[in-house]
Amino acid sequence: MGSGTSYFNMTLFRKNLARFWPIWGLYALIWVVLLPAGVLLRRDVWDKGNAWEFPLVLLDGSRNMALVLAFLFGILCAMAVFSYLYSVRSVGMLHALPMRREGLFLTNYLSGLAFLWVPNFGVFLLALAAEALNGTVVFSSLFTWLVVTCLLCLFFYSFAVFCAMFTGHILALPAFYLILNFLAAAITYLLESIAREFLFGFNGAEWAEKWAMWFTPALKLLRATGLDYMSSTPRYCGLGLVVLYALIGLVLAGIALAVYCRRQLERAGDVITVGWVRPVFRYGMALCCAITLGAFFYSIFYPLLPQGPWTLLGWMLLWGAVGCFIAEMLLKKRLWVFKTSWKGCVVFLVCLVAAMATLELDLLGFERKVPDAAQVKAVQISGINSAPYDSGAYLDFSTSDPQTIEEITSLHSSITGRKDELEAVQASGISTESWITQSNGLDLQVETTTSVHLWYELTDGTVLERQYHLPIRQEDLEDPSTPAAQLSRLINQPQVISQIYLGSIGEKHRLVDACLINLYNQEDDSYGFKYLPAELLEPLLEAVQTDLAQGNLGRRYLLEDQERMDNCCYTDLELTFRLDQTGVSGGTAPAATAATYTVTITLQKSAVHTMEVLKDYSYAFLSQAEMDQLSRN
Repeated sequence: MGSGTSYFNMTLFRKNLARFWPIWGLYALIWVVLLPAGVLLRRDVWDKGNAWEFPLVLLDGSRNMALVLAFLFGILCAMAVFSYLYSVRSVGMLHALPMRREGLFLTNYLSGLAFLWVPNFGVFLLALAAEALNGTVVFSSLFTWLVVTCLLCLFFYSFAVFCAMFTGHILALPAFYLILNFLAAAITYLLESIAREFLFGFNGAEWAEKWAMWFTPALKLLRATGLDYMSSTPRYCGLGLVVLYALIGLVLAGIALAVYCRRQLERAGDVITVGWVRPVFRYGMALCCAITLGAFFYSIFYPLLPQGPWTLLGWMLLWGAVGCFIAEMLLKKRLWVFKTSWKGCVVFLVCLVAAMATLELDLLGFERKVPDAAQVKAVQISGINSAPYDSGAYLDFSTSDPQTIEEITSLHSSITGRKDELEAVQASGISTESWITQSNGLDLQVETTTSVHLWYELTDGTVLERQYHLPIRQEDLEDPSTPAAQLSRLINQPQVISQIYLGSIGEKHRLVDACLINLYNQEDDSYGFKYLPAELLEPLLEAVQTDLAQGNLGRRYLLEDQERMDNCCYTDLELTFRLDQTGVSGGTAPAATAATYTVTITLQKSAVHTMEVLKDYSYAFLSQAEMDQLSRN
């Protein structure tokens, strides 16, 4: 009778269940406490709403215990069932059994998956019984919990098994699992930080962040799944994403099987068991050390050493070399590896220098790139800090006006043309503030820093994004060719000012309230607020719109200089608009069907039309400088 081979061994399966019962027993116990016991503890308040929501809460946001437990127990199960791969004796003994490698892999893989899925089904049945005892059962919520939990377990366990196939050391497995789960997001964040040092104007790579999030499954699932409370009953959102990751888990399990079938058993105990992965590990670890430790020590010694990209590169070279030799020590399992690995280390460092020099010398033309105005469909400018500190304090506006786009691209060209002057300000990351005190005691600002964030939407559908830090000095504002003066002219265009303050006000918005804030009361030397009478609302809005259109109101100041103190008043005008969502013209919409929007505008002495409407409130037009003198008298 001929001997046969098997693709599944029930004896080994039962042995795994008996041997590693503490793992699946602890997992089951945690879920029993969380779900069936949690249901019974809420017996006094149990109703259909609780029955609908409670199981789903365990899948939601920071309370997503299904994700946390799948992440933790996935690696524990993989370490347990494939622990024989990390000992020469045990790996030889198990592979001497009359089983194909596929059979061993499938038996152990299904054993670990059973550690998670069988308790899930058991907890599901216990939770059903607990809800029945409480008197109200919502099967759909419990079934959703079961499906999502099992799919999460499938992905994280399969990912852990995938990691297990590339190492022969049991302590390396959880390290690889943890690192690979968060490597993409961490490296992307650090690379963006480094790029900001080397690339003038670099703000970030949104496309890279999106891709990195997909390769960081724990964070992606945490952010993209959860409960939607918009409907009458909570609804779980993100099931499609969970299914997608579960399918990815099956693909990873298939790759793990292929690697297992070609695994060199004699490499048990090695950090890396797959030949072609060894150089990837060596130089990948060197790169990770260069990026993470280089950036870390650069930030630690930031105040003590010269600031700039070349100092950062020095730290990256140091820790890149250290990482390269440490990786070689782990691969060779000995300390003295310099003689055999220094050449590879030198090649890696040369490549690192070349890559960083390419960025710093702008060989790719990133820093010099300014889009032609004709190629720009729309542009958004934001991040500008200006006075007065009302609704326009932090400018954020978009435009598709060709003339305004032309002026923005001109500003952009002026900034890039002064790279050497401005780069030091951007590299420092520290706002420079300088003030002087006049003989009358009035404090005036003579120097500061503001950021400028540009976001272009080009006609070909692409996006170009830049961010700069501009020094603002009095002499810069007086020179019309400087970026500071160009920026001041840009943000004080009447059409820009109107959009900043009233750009969100549409035809269906009605002015329902107007109030003077910080209005000075001479009688008791105090400040308060005053609601304006209804008959002033219509003429006031017309006056404000006229002053904004003529540039009399809403003027922005990049410095708290004398002009700002003399023109800007201490009192703010607060306008409250209501959007009628009922579709019925006239009248005030009921609170349930109306939305309000408030705009705060600092009054200015140049606003002649607004001043005429508010002529009965003369104290509203006391300037900052005048109020400063009053406070000193």
